[in-house]
Amino acid sequence: MPGHWPLATLHPAFRRNIAEQVEPNDSQLGAMSTQPAITDPATSRHPPTATLESEPVPERSQHPHYELLERCGQGGMGVVYKARDKRLNRIVALKFLAPDHIGDPDSRRRFQREAEAIAALNHPNIAVLYEIGEWDAEPFLALEFLPGGTIKQVLKLRSLGLSEILSYAYQLGSGLDFAHDKGILHRDIKPSNGMFATHGELKLVDFGLAKWGSSAEITRTGGTIGTTAYMAPELILGEDATQQSDLYSFGVLVYELAARRPMFRGERPESVVHQILYGTPVPLETVRPDLPPDLGAVILRAAARDRRDRYASVADFLEDLERVAPTASKSGIVPPVYTLRTRTLSTGTPFTTPRRRRIRYAVIAALAVAAIAVAFFLPVRRWIAPIAGTSQAKTETVVVLPFDNLSGNPTLAPFCAGLQETVTSMLSHAEALRRNVLVIPSAEVRRTQVNSIAGARKLFNAGLALTGSIQPVGDELQLTINLTDARTLTQKDSRILMIKPSETVDLQSRLADEVGSLLGSGPINDVHALLPGQTTRSSEAYRLFVEGQGALLMRRVDAAIATLEKALKADPDYSAARAKLAEAYLLKYNSTDDRAWLARADLEVNRAASAGPISEVVYVQAMIRLETGDTAKAIDQCRQLLAGDPGNVEAQSLLADALSDAGQPAEAEAAYQRAIRLRPGYWPTYMALGVFYLHQQQYAKAEQALTTAETIAPGVPSIYYNLGAVYFNQSRWKDAETQFRQSIELQPNALAYSNLGTVLFFQRNYPESARQFEQATRLQPANPVNWGNLGDALWQIDGDRAKAREAFEKASVLASQQLGINPSDAGLRKSYALYLAKLGRTHDSEQEIQRAISTAPKDAGVHFYAARVYAVLGDNAKAQAALSESLALGYNSKEADREPDLAAVRQKTP
Repeated sequence: MPGHWPLATLHPAFRRNIAEQVEPNDSQLGAMSTQPAITDPATSRHPPTATLESEPVPERSQHPHYELLERCGQGGMGVVYKARDKRLNRIVALKFLAPDHIGDPDSRRRFQREAEAIAALNHPNIAVLYEIGEWDAEPFLALEFLPGGTIKQVLKLRSLGLSEILSYAYQLGSGLDFAHDKGILHRDIKPSNGMFATHGELKLVDFGLAKWGSSAEITRTGGTIGTTAYMAPELILGEDATQQSDLYSFGVLVYELAARRPMFRGERPESVVHQILYGTPVPLETVRPDLPPDLGAVILRAAARDRRDRYASVADFLEDLERVAPTASKSGIVPPVYTLRTRTLSTGTPFTTPRRRRIRYAVIAALAVAAIAVAFFLPVRRWIAPIAGTSQAKTETVVVLPFDNLSGNPTLAPFCAGLQETVTSMLSHAEALRRNVLVIPSAEVRRTQVNSIAGARKLFNAGLALTGSIQPVGDELQLTINLTDARTLTQKDSRILMIKPSETVDLQSRLADEVGSLLGSGPINDVHALLPGQTTRSSEAYRLFVEGQGALLMRRVDAAIATLEKALKADPDYSAARAKLAEAYLLKYNSTDDRAWLARADLEVNRAASAGPISEVVYVQAMIRLETGDTAKAIDQCRQLLAGDPGNVEAQSLLADALSDAGQPAEAEAAYQRAIRLRPGYWPTYMALGVFYLHQQQYAKAEQALTTAETIAPGVPSIYYNLGAVYFNQSRWKDAETQFRQSIELQPNALAYSNLGTVLFFQRNYPESARQFEQATRLQPANPVNWGNLGDALWQIDGDRAKAREAFEKASVLASQQLGINPSDAGLRKSYALYLAKLGRTHDSEQEIQRAISTAPKDAGVHFYAARVYAVLGDNAKAQAALSESLALGYNSKEADREPDLAAVRQKTP
């Protein structure tokens, strides 16, 4: 629902819920050397061939043309071996699919497309493809063997002279320019993708991410489209790749050739992302005063943040690089001369792929309505030191963990939870703290059940953790707050506050002072600047407000309502508490579907608004308007919030939701991208953008946004199962399975188990699928879909039909109960109809599927379920008609082909 972080959860076949930056190894198209290439300017102008360390080769049948010599390495989705071509007695590099991808048809297709990209590029500075073949039924590419190491390895050893810088730039740039002339983008330009041949020629390698005008996306499984430090800003913001994006990456690479350091770097991926979008590179003349002064300006133009400020083509950039050579020749350094094309490449128009069929998704909300992910940057003086050589400060992720209740009195638990939310909100909304700290929403911390500093580090990549505890001391409460370095688990500082019952009203300002002092920034909130209604003079009202928002955070909605109503009796003018009460009513409506609660929410928020349009009130008004379908009013209210606070990420995210619901996807996309610009490096925003693209069937963009989130925060389970949802929609079963298993490995959760079970079901591994669905039922026993999924898998296993019926019986009872609360849920009703069909209740099943069709006549998933229902009931004619209707409405034909319930129908299809 609006206001939640959307975590994509798919219902494939509308039955089963789908719902430290590391650079890849240097084994690319050619074989990599296991020792770095070394150039001695006094003796050689080319890197010598490095010695390869022998690694075992797999046992294979004898090939008529090739003999494997040794394994060179693995990167992306391929493994590279040094081999001998027995026909010509030459050394080649054979690239095979990695073991995890051998049986995956989609990986084989991408492997084939990589070969096609290389085959289209016959250029001296692009690695040569000799042959495409098969060995033991596995595809391989026979490639030019490049034993001289990579640019990355050279830069680890020494600085380059001007002639080498220009020579390497001309060689790689010439190859890249040629690829662009053929309409091919590389999309992964970086130092490890420049490799040296035997005689020192530099070659551009690894076209595994290549893309050209008429092709579908070619992406690397489990990684970003490109490497973060070399990604163009527009790619980070989710825009399409163009020749200008490759040019930016190439400019960053040339900067590194000259400076022997990346243009942007940081201890954490989010710091790198922030600098790419907002940072200022260290001037090249500062790092290398021996180089011509014009060189830095030329490189920075190629790597300009705005693509409109870059050169029109790689050729133009190389021509300008050549202009610095005469300056260098006066010192006796003459760069090699290369023939450059004088034509100008067309730029700025992204390559596009055909739109896929529309597929519906079920999206569940993981966070509380009031806790849309909020991330603000904060210039902290004590613990966050500026990065040397730049004008930008490092970004730091802060997690406020649940406060410990040391009293043993359970009635204090909501107050402790409320303090966690209060401190998180202070950090998030303080204007003075918006530059360099990312704050994880307290609802996300609660949802993932993170209670330890180590867990915060693992799941959220946190650098700092705020912990706290409450215990009674006489008639007072002692509040202790600690600041800990999450990387080293070293406590930095702590504060103790004594709270008297009569002085609770002062707690807000005291917390602001002490938390700001802990972080070394001074007071973080000016309570005196708050508008009437945003605070209260009643200690009792404030205490109850904190308890109420804590109960809401703990999902104790009834307790939250009762407590917040008491807070308003203590101070009827406390508008912030009234807005929070309206939010609690809204949550109650969502859990019951009783519109009386929605009416009460609307009444309370309007009463609060009559006292003045404070931001808390306007935000909840927008949420309610969006819930009732009044998207125009919701959009107006979000824009009203942004007019007063342009940096309000919550308002930007809600605006994006409203624009999407209003059928304005372009405007919604722009709103998400503005949120990213406001808080670059914050993974939930990228995840929300990825789910948005998923809804728009823009799978390449969805993958780009989600894998960027994964690079920034590699330990968040929801990122992986959202990415798995993207792959599932493309019928990339193996890739989807990998992501769901990764999500479970990080933190077992019902959604990932169910999603994994679904993928295994579609791979016809029914016993293992049933085991995964059983895990989902254990973690989420009240979810009818989990039981229906389990029944589906057991139904396909010989001897397990009785167990399947037990699961369907459980699913039907739960579905019936939930439909009593929300009878308009066509998605659940179609599932209910199928459960009844599997139980042999023919009349009831037909009646329920017809009700589902009447509720959602244009829903492809409903018609697909109708096909399954009629097939199970033995009416193949109706099943065929319903199947045809679902496919006409855009249902995924690959899923339909794998649905076992429809096997008989497919056999009768002409």
